[in-house]
Amino acid sequence: MIVWAASASALASYYYLQYRNNTEQLSSTQSSLNKLAINYNEAVGKYDLLLSDYSILYANYSYIFDGIYTRLMYPFKTLLTNYANNYTRLLMQEDLNQTYTQVLGAYKTLEPKSNVTKQEFGTLLNEYYELFSLSALRELGLSISESTTLTVSIQINYGNGTIEWHNSTKVPAGYTLFKLTQNITIINYTYYASIEPGHILVDSINDKASHTDPSFSWGYSWIWYYWSEEQNKWIVGPVGCDAWLLKDGGMYKWNYEYWSFP
Repeated sequence: MIVWAASASALASYYYLQYRNNTEQLSSTQSSLNKLAINYNEAVGKYDLLLSDYSILYANYSYIFDGIYTRLMYPFKTLLTNYANNYTRLLMQEDLNQTYTQVLGAYKTLEPKSNVTKQEFGTLLNEYYELFSLSALRELGLSISESTTLTVSIQINYGNGTIEWHNSTKVPAGYTLFKLTQNITIINYTYYASIEPGHILVDSINDKASHTDPSFSWGYSWIWYYWSEEQNKWIVGPVGCDAWLLKDGGMYKWNYEYWSFP
């Protein structure tokens, strides 16, 4: 009888602890989901507001028949100001800040002109929309990252037999490969406004620098890859590392590689 009572007491304690742990996990999960919903709604609210303003300006641009596009410059300035006010924290990211500075510079170049052409203003609108679209994706990524963590692995291959792995690395959701690389290594890079998607070219990792022969026919560069589970092989990165969002369980690598032109 005493043995049975002791066993029953131990069993009750076990189930109580399991119940308490499950309750705490459910509470934590619910809290994360609630935070995610709030952050997501705020991000979508910003996107919808700025998209509406852009759509109105684009409609006005599309239906001007007298060829006077200068009158749209002030509404564009207002649109750009609203963008900066809504995405202030994103402008702390260097690539977005440089793209924003480029669009702002293009606007300031056109502002003094008495006759802005359709092509000039259309180019300005396109540059803004690309900046806005990328920012909206980053904002959604941040809204998720504040309540979600990813686990990824990345390899650095220095091309001389030295290979280092950073396995099971924890990063917020919404991180790009560029941001991850910045976190785990010392890198130098160049920002190219004219290339896309992604504007970053990595020049060196941990003091291992790219090299191009003066003939421009051969050299060594840092090339990134991701592991494709579907194809069961490494795939060379199709975009700039600053445009590639990480996925949970993803595997990535940087290779220091020789290249040449025939």
